[in-house]
Amino acid sequence: MSPRVPETYLEARRNEILEAAFKCFLEKGFHHTTMQDIYKATKLSTGAVYNYFPSKEDIVVAALEQVTDWTISSLTSMVSENPDESLVNIIRFWLSAIKQGDIGKGISVQLEFYAEAARNSSIRAAVLRNQATTHETLVELIEQNQRAGLINPDLDPLSIARTIMGMVFGIMIHKSLEPNVNLKAYGQVCEAILNGTFSGPPKKRRRVK
Repeated sequence: MSPRVPETYLEARRNEILEAAFKCFLEKGFHHTTMQDIYKATKLSTGAVYNYFPSKEDIVVAALEQVTDWTISSLTSMVSENPDESLVNIIRFWLSAIKQGDIGKGISVQLEFYAEAARNSSIRAAVLRNQATTHETLVELIEQNQRAGLINPDLDPLSIARTIMGMVFGIMIHKSLEPNVNLKAYGQVCEAILNGTFSGPPKKRRRVK
């Protein structure tokens, strides 16, 4: 009887393959990367990689699941207990993530995943799960702000969450096309929209009656 392989070893090997695949996607693009490229990058046998991921599609789905876990963990840990600052902190969090080296470079790869989702049902399902989980976390925070009188309670929380993420994705696209784009300026505009100072001079944020 073969000895049982520890779960920690299996998880480490799985993450090793995902990291190598991501580097290949970053260098060659999703469509130009082959499974042979990934085998070579991992320095593992074909069978060893296949046991974890039979196809590129499986790798993408797993990578998107990792992104979801990281996003929710990060949002949950960084959201301020003060509802006045929570949504602004989320914008700052995303801009900081986009600015970071590895994450910033990976934007183009993530956008390729989203483009592929329009044609591939499995990847589309993974993308939609990612979005749904992220939106769910944001909706909870938005509803908290609405109960506190900081956001118009007549506005649909899910639509607000999707609008915020729409701004984030727009900035991601600009960053991928123009690496030196002024993220600080984008952040100031987003915060002005959220704080209600976009159409006039700065003023103290009023609670919605």
